[in-house]
Amino acid sequence: MSYRLVKITSYYKDFLSYYYNSNPKVNELNYDEQHAHLMKQRFAWSDAYAFAFNQMWYEASEIVANARPIQEQWCADNGVEHGSDKEILVAQLKKMQPEIIWLQDSYSFNGDFVRFLKKQIPSIRLAIGNCCSPITPQFYPDFKAFDLITVCAPYFKNLLEENGLPKCIVIPHAFDGRILKESKSDLKKKFDFLFTGSLILDQNFHKERIKLLEQLVDEDLDINLLINLNTDSSKGIYARQAAYLASHLLKKSGLNIINQKVNGLSKVSKLQFFPRASKVSSALRQQIKPPVFGKDMFREISRSKISFNIHGDIASDFAANMRMYEVTGMGSCLLTDWKNDLDSYFRSDEVVAYKSLDEAKEKISYLLQNTDELETIASRGQKRTLCEHTFENRAAIIDEGIKKLLK
Repeated sequence: MSYRLVKITSYYKDFLSYYYNSNPKVNELNYDEQHAHLMKQRFAWSDAYAFAFNQMWYEASEIVANARPIQEQWCADNGVEHGSDKEILVAQLKKMQPEIIWLQDSYSFNGDFVRFLKKQIPSIRLAIGNCCSPITPQFYPDFKAFDLITVCAPYFKNLLEENGLPKCIVIPHAFDGRILKESKSDLKKKFDFLFTGSLILDQNFHKERIKLLEQLVDEDLDINLLINLNTDSSKGIYARQAAYLASHLLKKSGLNIINQKVNGLSKVSKLQFFPRASKVSSALRQQIKPPVFGKDMFREISRSKISFNIHGDIASDFAANMRMYEVTGMGSCLLTDWKNDLDSYFRSDEVVAYKSLDEAKEKISYLLQNTDELETIASRGQKRTLCEHTFENRAAIIDEGIKKLLK
């Protein structure tokens, strides 16, 4: 059984700004060249799934729907008039005629848009959604438009299926082995301790992460923090608050259709709480350096003896973060918060887990004083990831789910 698959996603705006500022001449390339250049940055999943499915002899492609320069170049190369992100995407899919669409950014692409795609493009047999971040009940009706939903942890599978949404399959995150081949092999360990990631300062999403990092900084550890402070500006939070108030006023006035059609209002209208920003201590803020992304981030992980992971509060008791596989894949020693199912992915001698701040500090001190043991743990963790936690293995699970539905 063969099929054509297109995966559709959106990239963080911060990364896109970072990328285009670092590569000002990339816009001079044609679409295929621009797309290849962007994928080689290895941001997030990059084209790892498309590559894995192609290795399985399927025809698979990746579209980054909000990368405007690339998308507009596609229009230029194909004689299509520029439109909105969704209008360009529809034109691309009409040309590609996929049988499977996998909408990784299911918060932007769902509901009526998915139903519209199926009507406009009869070749589409299955629409797959994705959920690995907080979801409110307001999204449930829109997610029912999918035929299948991929989730990164059992928490999301239980939540969605218990609320009558389509069947979910758990697809843990993975590591793209191509990154190691593309990295310099002579990188030496420069940092003792690294945390690279985000602090989302909205609705206390990373409350525990912030608290722990603040205490680690207060302990005066040699810690390297490369952090993206999401929603960290008063302008950003005030804009979200204003949009929230406007969207709820429209609902009360019977004008909810405006919320559905205006991008700035559609997501905010589904929030259950008034947007508020958390705060970080001045000591933590002073330690934070600008974030790095993609291959630059992987280089920093590779140069770090210990790399730190802590799940967002939404993860509950499940180990779900992508950082676990990025760290182990690059050969750094993973220090992560303990979860009930962590041993489903790694043995206790392949990563280091902690249950409390005091335990985390003790283990950091121990590892830095026993570098041979640290290196052994890192090596075992890397071997496990390169053997079991690959995109090729994950793609095989998705392929099995697709085939069952197609039959």
